[in-house]
Amino acid sequence: MGLAAAVRARAAGGLARTALCLTIGLAVATQAFPTAIATPRELPLTLVALTSPVRRGHDARLTVRTAPDTQCLLLVQYRVGGAPANVAIPKRADGKGLVSWTWRVDPKATPGSWPIIVHCSDKFKGNMEERRLELSLAVR
Repeated sequence: MGLAAAVRARAAGGLARTALCLTIGLAVATQAFPTAIATPRELPLTLVALTSPVRRGHDARLTVRTAPDTQCLLLVQYRVGGAPANVAIPKRADGKGLVSWTWRVDPKATPGSWPIIVHCSDKFKGNMEERRLELSLAVR
């Protein structure tokens, strides 16, 4: 029932009938044109390149691809002697979604396989989306 019918109803039956007609019209329009609901997307996160194995005292490099302008954090943990050596470097993806880190592995790092974690988060349509990529760095 459209606006013209509501006007005719008001003339014939008054304000109560007009309100009823408008309510029915809104109910029909709401069912015909449902509101779009934002569905969460899955934040992409893939490995592009990793320097591994890497020799002590040399540079390691890691590149990942995610959504453009996404904030990411690189976490690397290895040992130097008996003490942990942690690397934490935040970076933002470029317009193509690429993020690259380069860091120098301590010359006294303990050889072995050590964990690397890349954690990216992005706010999209009011939702916070996060992805995590776990890798291994071989130090020689």
